Amino acid sequence: MVHYLIEFRFQGRAKSEIKKLILEVDKRCRIGNARRKRPVPHITLVAPFQTRNERKLIKDFYDVCSKSPLMKFRIRGFNTFENNRVVYLDINPSENLDRFRLNLSKKLQPYCKLQPTDYERKYYFHSTVAMKLTPQKFSRVKSYIRRKEKPNFNHVVVRATLLKGGKILREYDFLLRRPLVRRLAKDRGVYTKTLDLLKAYFEGKYNPNEFIGEPIKMKKKKFFEKLKDIFRKPKTFITSDLHLDHTNLLSNTAKDHFLTQKI
Repeated sequence: MVHYLIEFRFQGRAKSEIKKLILEVDKRCRIGNARRKRPVPHITLVAPFQTRNERKLIKDFYDVCSKSPLMKFRIRGFNTFENNRVVYLDINPSENLDRFRLNLSKKLQPYCKLQPTDYERKYYFHSTVAMKLTPQKFSRVKSYIRRKEKPNFNHVVVRATLLKGGKILREYDFLLRRPLVRRLAKDRGVYTKTLDLLKAYFEGKYNPNEFIGEPIKMKKKKFFEKLKDIFRKPKTFITSDLHLDHTNLLSNTAKDHFLTQKI
């Protein structure tokens, strides 16, 4: 049976920095995992689970998300799960994020086969850096990260992602306050609107919590506008070393004229 998963996926600079860290640790400590599978920096909110009622799962996922305020967390350094030999970024969740995870588990429990950790009140929020390590590699990674500067920054939960078989099934955008099917979740135009709202939020010009339970309306593109987007040629122009001031390329007359002009 196919597995489902609910997670938060890092975006922007944080995504880039964490991915860089994962690849760096993988290379320097000679692990070999990240090179085989492209890392996607994330925080697991509901561990891999199974259900036979996907329609209800999607509905309940949207329902819990739509009633939740914008959530935050803080990355406060490195930590390890000694028993499983996992190295991770330690996440300090806001009270809203902690409650959100619990509400998801309670909502899905009656008809989903969840992992034991999903029922626990005490949950270790984390973002994995390295896992499935031999004792030797585990010791090597721990020694390496002790010498690195500890990451310490705040982050906003922009979207929650529901995966099916490792692929995006649905997302919920906490800035737009609306659900997104896979196509919209991967749409750059939609994500640009999200980033605009995030900027407005940081500037104090927008409060997404005022729209809890009420999706923000997005102007739908007309059929011909969609066609234009598909066939519109990219407006990217590339120039290289043109040697415009290289006198060897000019005739004597043109050279005299060129050198007397003020540019």
